[in-house]
Amino acid sequence: MTSKIKLTKTTVERLAPVEGKQLVFWDTDIVGFGVRVSPGGSRAFFYQGRLKGKLKKITIGKLGRITAEQARKDAKRIQSMMELGQDPSPKDATNKIEPTFGDLMSAYVELLEQQGKLSASNVKNQIARDIEKAFPKLWAAPVSKIQLEDCMQIVGKLKDEGKPRQADKIRSYIRTAFSEAINARGDVNMPASMRRLKITYNPARDMRKVKGSSNAKDRALSLAEFRAYWRRVKALPEPHRSLAMLHVLTGGQRQQQLARVTLADIDRDGPSMRILDYKGRRTEPRIHVIPLLPEALEAIDRITGGGQYVFSCDGGKTPIHNAFLNDIVKRIRAEMEKAEELENGPFTAGSIRATVETRLIAKPYRVSSDVLAHLLSHGMGTVQRKHYQHHAFADEKLESLEMLYRMVEGKSEPGAKVIEMRARA
Repeated sequence: MTSKIKLTKTTVERLAPVEGKQLVFWDTDIVGFGVRVSPGGSRAFFYQGRLKGKLKKITIGKLGRITAEQARKDAKRIQSMMELGQDPSPKDATNKIEPTFGDLMSAYVELLEQQGKLSASNVKNQIARDIEKAFPKLWAAPVSKIQLEDCMQIVGKLKDEGKPRQADKIRSYIRTAFSEAINARGDVNMPASMRRLKITYNPARDMRKVKGSSNAKDRALSLAEFRAYWRRVKALPEPHRSLAMLHVLTGGQRQQQLARVTLADIDRDGPSMRILDYKGRRTEPRIHVIPLLPEALEAIDRITGGGQYVFSCDGGKTPIHNAFLNDIVKRIRAEMEKAEELENGPFTAGSIRATVETRLIAKPYRVSSDVLAHLLSHGMGTVQRKHYQHHAFADEKLESLEMLYRMVEGKSEPGAKVIEMRARA
């Protein structure tokens, strides 16, 4: 007896055995992928296809020893190998199918998910688009055969297409995936999918950073440009106006972090806003607290509604996407260029963050680098800051944001004020 269903954990576990009969169920998505249900109730996954014109069946494994998701991945790998004319059969009973480059990158995504990285889903989509779909032969190739030239082919394609930032992201994912797989050989905390790869060499180790991948962040607006930008922000319709204002009034925080902020993160008595900083290799987020000016609170009141998210354009039901602020900046930049208000060329939403730091550290504000590091949540990984410096700089951060507001409003600074570092708690 045969039938077609999508073979997932839930559907396979629900398959009931029939006394005296072996049942076969085929997957609706992967042609050739199936599961056999014996009269005794055991379920065995297999793949059946043609290799060089001959029908060939490969047993993948029994449910319990292998999950339905792992079986699907193995079925895809076997399918790819047979399409390339490669025999996926093990040479002997103890020799399993050699892991592929795709197995490595999938295990890397699983590691990010295990670590609770909110970027895991986005990384998975990028890897699927720029590696799996763009280079199916490399994806199905044995990971032990991957060389530097193969990695360069993937990254080079994106660079040649005029996507230096995306090219560098993929370079970083590949390089880190190999590095983590090497570390996994001695780390039982790693996912099993990563440990069983048994990788000892990182072919992407010598890949250099892609030039032009971070040029936009180096652009800081002049004081005149920054004030012109602020004037145009205040002239926007809602909710664009309040969202862009809040981005500036909180110091140009990272857009991905702002999108996670909910009303539960707003302390109106403080007043302050809590941001969970997942940047880097943190498994637990660092709590980053931003003081809120009265003008920032007013902006929050204008954009929030019945939903939970603060940075939202639909009353808090869903958070804004990075493209939302980027589109706002593009429109304002075009208006500034038309009005001849640009002095140093194009800029992006990320440039606002660089502008805040560049302008506040200069005269007449002279905010210290330590205060700016706490305000913008960066450079916090040194031994001194991690283990010995526990002062939160709350007052200093508030004073810096007050200076920022006076700056964009074009108000004079009351004297050449220097923010002194407070004694450490």
